[in-house]
Amino acid sequence: MDAIQRLGALAVRWAGSAAALVLVAGVSPAPATRPIVRTGASAATNPNVAGVANPHSSPRHPAPILGADETFASDPWPLIQAWQDKTKGDAMVAAFNAAGLRSLRLGFNDVYSPVSEGESEKVKAISKFTNQFPWFPFKDYAGFVAGHEFTTVVAINVEEGPEVALSVVEDLRRAGALSKLVAVELSNEPHLSQRPWLPEDFAERASDVIEKLTPLGVRFGLPLTVGRENKTPTRLSDDEWNSVMLKGLSRRIDLRTRSDIFGVIHLYARGVGPGAIKSFDRAVHPFAPNMRYLVTEFNIRSNLEGNPHLTNAYAMEFARRLAGLMAEPEIEAMYVHSVPFHAIMYWADGKRLATVVGRSDPKLNGEDMSYGWHLTPAGRVYNLYSTLAWNGTVLEYRGLGDQAYWAVQSADGGVVVTALNSKGSPMSKRIKAAGLSLNVKVPAKSIVCFDSQGHELGRLSL
Repeated sequence: MDAIQRLGALAVRWAGSAAALVLVAGVSPAPATRPIVRTGASAATNPNVAGVANPHSSPRHPAPILGADETFASDPWPLIQAWQDKTKGDAMVAAFNAAGLRSLRLGFNDVYSPVSEGESEKVKAISKFTNQFPWFPFKDYAGFVAGHEFTTVVAINVEEGPEVALSVVEDLRRAGALSKLVAVELSNEPHLSQRPWLPEDFAERASDVIEKLTPLGVRFGLPLTVGRENKTPTRLSDDEWNSVMLKGLSRRIDLRTRSDIFGVIHLYARGVGPGAIKSFDRAVHPFAPNMRYLVTEFNIRSNLEGNPHLTNAYAMEFARRLAGLMAEPEIEAMYVHSVPFHAIMYWADGKRLATVVGRSDPKLNGEDMSYGWHLTPAGRVYNLYSTLAWNGTVLEYRGLGDQAYWAVQSADGGVVVTALNSKGSPMSKRIKAAGLSLNVKVPAKSIVCFDSQGHELGRLSL
């Protein structure tokens, strides 16, 4: 496998689903995609995976922040170049804004150490990664975050110890970006590391970092996993690994009373659904009954061979299944996997290379291969969701198979009602949500946002 594929991660398994390998793939736009049409002033997990209607209404809660995981350690490294070059950085920021990104997740992932290039080689060797990339000081990324409107999650390597973790926080502080730190994530999928990590050892290392950084007021992301299969490198099932790790951590950290520790979960394929959150609740609540979640990696496929994410059909499924998770009150933020090698956007060199599976695809031609950043259809969904459809306080959500609708109260107090129709025929429906009763018409394979009077605010047709 090439460097892009080697950086791929194993999907987190959840009870009732099969384990799946995640191959890091690319992204890019389908030429036939129609843009969002603005027609007025601005004011799922598939809930039906099994084909059974699953209406869902949750208490009022802020919609999750939408962000993206960043893959920097596979060539051609456009992220690293953009962190270090203002012109390239401005172009990347414009693309991120066009996709509605509000937060970014940078994972060291046992391929990068902020200490030095030599230390990076050491952590790679222990975890059996071979990715080659130009080493960069972490302050380059800290400065990038400080200069733009994004918040960030940073996934450190806990094996490097609390002093290295402290240096990361200090770099953010010196850059003026500490207030933008959502959480320090305690390693990336340690249960799948080829070290391998015994859960007791990981719990001790993670506790060291938490105790060191707690006085600074930072928050933490604790990696979680669930599932009955025993395919981890330790030969423990995910459930066993998770339980032993939480027991070990609880000996030093009182998870029952801490509100500054998020649970970190990764969801792929069938895991992208409300059932996954319930599975994690069952595993976590005995130790941390009030824990909220950061979904720092998610995608609706576990294998993107053939680049389905370049198509409108993928984007429609992405929209439908993502909506179900956006309605979950326990989720703080969601990071799609990953920029620029997955789902919502891709980068092209203006010649023959694009950051997609196979580094090119016949679906890309002409302007699709022009130099720079390009949105995929799923990227346009992300933009509509982040800026309008899921921007505010969730009032109500109803998922009914191929159709769904929901109501969100925006910051100005107005209500945005969104209707999703993934069927091949138009939908005419009376929507009763958040005290409103609207007669709406939604074209086939479209997402339409309305104000409280039923006037159209925005539309994306796929």
